[in-house]
Amino acid sequence: MLKRIISAALCALAVAACFYGCEPDEPFDPETHNVITSPFITYETLEPIEEITKDAETSDTSGSVTGITTQTPDTDGPQTGSVTDKVTDKITDRVTEKEDPSPSGSISMLFCGDNLAHDAVINNAKRYAKDSGAEYNFLPIYEDVADYIGKADLAVINQESQIAGDASKIGGYPRFNTPAQMGDDLITLGFDVITTANNHMLDNSTKGLKNSIEYWKTKPVLTVGSYESKSDYEKIRTVEKNGVTFAFLAYTEMTNSNRRADDGYITPLLDTDVVKRQVAAAKKVADVVVVLPHWGDEDNFGVTSAQKKYAKLFAECNVDLVVGMHSHVAGKIEYIDRADGGKMLCAYSLGNFVSTMEYARNLVGLMLSLDVEYKDGKCDITNVRVIPTVTYFEYTSSMKLEDRTALRLYLLSDFTDELAAKHAYNEAEKEKIRVDRLKKYVTDTVDARFLPDYLK
Repeated sequence: MLKRIISAALCALAVAACFYGCEPDEPFDPETHNVITSPFITYETLEPIEEITKDAETSDTSGSVTGITTQTPDTDGPQTGSVTDKVTDKITDRVTEKEDPSPSGSISMLFCGDNLAHDAVINNAKRYAKDSGAEYNFLPIYEDVADYIGKADLAVINQESQIAGDASKIGGYPRFNTPAQMGDDLITLGFDVITTANNHMLDNSTKGLKNSIEYWKTKPVLTVGSYESKSDYEKIRTVEKNGVTFAFLAYTEMTNSNRRADDGYITPLLDTDVVKRQVAAAKKVADVVVVLPHWGDEDNFGVTSAQKKYAKLFAECNVDLVVGMHSHVAGKIEYIDRADGGKMLCAYSLGNFVSTMEYARNLVGLMLSLDVEYKDGKCDITNVRVIPTVTYFEYTSSMKLEDRTALRLYLLSDFTDELAAKHAYNEAEKEKIRVDRLKKYVTDTVDARFLPDYLK
């Protein structure tokens, strides 16, 4: 079974011993901390960039933004038309609702974890798009969870694999470059906020980061985590919903091979002084502050010392909500006392949303659903619950990893032992997976008060 080669050491991040005084080091300056409002604007060691860029010259860049081609599926295609029509019709209704909101101070939110387009994910999208006139169609993969995304007032996802355009050839692990159609389809599904701060953000060097930024600039979503200059980094990303303004901040604890952006682009590493400065700035322009850290250790269900320190820092700075990514497994969720006497909800990891990682623990992810109630200057986070999912795929006769097929994201509540028995995981491991085992990955980690009734 293919195993990851883990050899690069995580560069130690200096964490201040003191976690008080979360005001900025200098007075808030609106000229420095501008506001960008939406929606209209284990670590892998990689081979040298130069060895993989030679294939980029063959990319089709016609009609593209810095080498990124945006494709629109023909919904009349015989194989995927019904799925695409179903999702698109639903999102069309949702966009209409967004244009005429009824201010109530109550906002439903949905957070989804690591969206990783491995080679098999890309190849499945090619098959789903067959005869449709488009090269890729990712929508059928998400069909069973589309309703949850579309119904949320604000839906957030970590697009972990970079949309890097002509910075390299399209492909998956270890140097991800995802087709632009993935971004288009996430928007069709109804995602409002995309976080791009993660260990893969420099897989294709600064050119890939630049192309990703240019792609997302053209889309009606808020993107947080990628910055083309220091001044851009200090701009607070906000979105308003039902009269409530949300600020989103995103950081990563690491990048693969310890890369850093150049040419003035910013790698948003977790840093105590930056967090204190930016949270204080965000609280001056928003009612609710959400932090999206990419942190922790891969395949670790627990909480690392660095995560504990930064979670404490966020609480001392009176952040309202922290939703973490990176470990590829379902993580702990808890409330942490804030400096102002309130409570901060902290979800350390939502695990994978879609990927084709093989270990059973990586197949189970969490969608985090909650409501934000804002009244009289106070934010209450209510109705918090996880909605567990399972990524399903099968092997073909070739047994090649990239040929894994029938890719689909299921609700764990709908997943059966019959499906589990056909899962490609069983071809690689002696211990077969069953639904009870998948459920334990959630119930052994997530507090019962956040679980759906069928898991209590």
